[in-house]
Amino acid sequence: NEVFELRTDLLNLRRTIIPMRDLMYRILSLDHVKESRETKAYFSDIYDHLLKLAELIESNRDMTSDLRDSYVTLNSNRMNAIMMTLTIVSTIFIPLTFIAGVYGMNFDNMPELHWKYGYSIVLGVMAVLVAAMLFWFARKGWFNIFK
Repeated sequence: NEVFELRTDLLNLRRTIIPMRDLMYRILSLDHVKESRETKAYFSDIYDHLLKLAELIESNRDMTSDLRDSYVTLNSNRMNAIMMTLTIVSTIFIPLTFIAGVYGMNFDNMPELHWKYGYSIVLGVMAVLVAAMLFWFARKGWFNIFK
């Protein structure tokens, strides 16, 4: 918020300084000012100060733009990490939900339902599936983003 407020202040200053600079340039171009050395030196000094102020405002606007861009980049990286976490969780639970959905159906003609170790085998397949996915994600480097 401070950066945005500072940027607004700089924009307001710029709206004030740039027209003053242009006005001073026009005043220096007048014949009356060119004839008087003392007046020309005075207005030249003011014009130089306005040039320095305009350059200072522009450099500060550039710095605030860089700060704003860095802030947006940091937020994007954080959002990417959150999305990566949600993707991992979703990817792990989608096949488990499918398996639980298939074996949750109320059909009598499913041979696996009458096996003595059917329940243990299905839970084992689910555990192996989760372990394989976690291994694959680790190999792809998806967990490196959380460090």
